[in-house]
Amino acid sequence: MRQHEQVAACKTLISKNANTMLVKTNAIVLHTLKYGDRKLIVDFYTEELGRVTSVVKIPQTRRSRLPKQLFMPLTLLAMEIDFRPRQQMQKITDAQLLAPWQSLCFEPAKTTVGIFLAEVLTYATRTGQPDHSLYGFVATSLQWLDLATEGTANFHIAFLVMLTKYLGWDMLHSENAWKFGDVIGITYDTMDSCPLSRQQRQMFLGELMRYYRQNIPSFPEPKSLHIMQQIFD
Repeated sequence: MRQHEQVAACKTLISKNANTMLVKTNAIVLHTLKYGDRKLIVDFYTEELGRVTSVVKIPQTRRSRLPKQLFMPLTLLAMEIDFRPRQQMQKITDAQLLAPWQSLCFEPAKTTVGIFLAEVLTYATRTGQPDHSLYGFVATSLQWLDLATEGTANFHIAFLVMLTKYLGWDMLHSENAWKFGDVIGITYDTMDSCPLSRQQRQMFLGELMRYYRQNIPSFPEPKSLHIMQQIFD
C-alpha cells in the first residue's frame, strides 16, 4: 500500500454513550513533553477531532502497545482514542505507525525543517477544530519532504505560504502580498524554479512569521527559528 493510501485508511467514530466515544483517527504528533519519570504529555493534530492532548505512559518493555518511539514529533499514526469531550486529557487506547519516515528523521537539514514545522503547527493549531483539508495538506506535505531527494531549500517557505490558506487567512489575498513577489504563489512543484539567496530566505521567513503573529495573537517566535535562518545557503 502506498503512503498516501495508508494515511487515508482510518476514519471511524464509534459512539459508546453521550459522554464518551471510541474514535479511530489518523493523527500527526506535534509536540512531546516528558512528565515525571514514566509519562509523556503528547499533543496531536488528528483528522477526526482536531487538536488532542494525551498523557501516555512510557512502557518498561519493548512489547508495549504504545512504545515511546511512536510519539516523536511529526510521526504519522493511526490511533484509537477513548474520547471524552469534557476532559482536557484524552486516553489513547491504541496507536500504530502509518508510514515510517525514510529520511525526515535522519537527514540533518530535513530534521531541522521538521522541528521547525512541528513548532509552527503546535502554535497555529492550538485551538484547532477538526479540518480534513488541513490534516491532509500537512500529512501530504511531510510525505513530500520525506521522499524528496533534492530541491528542498525553499520547502519551509512554500509550506508556510500554503498553510495560510488552510488556516483561513490566505496570504495570496493579504495586503502585504506584494512584498513576496513570485513567492506568494509558490508550490512544491514550482519552488525549485524560484531561486532564493540565503538573505532572501531569511527576509521572507521573517515576513511570514510576522504575518502569522498578526493573525494568531498568541503566536510566539518559534525557538527553532534562528536555526532555520542558518541551515540553507
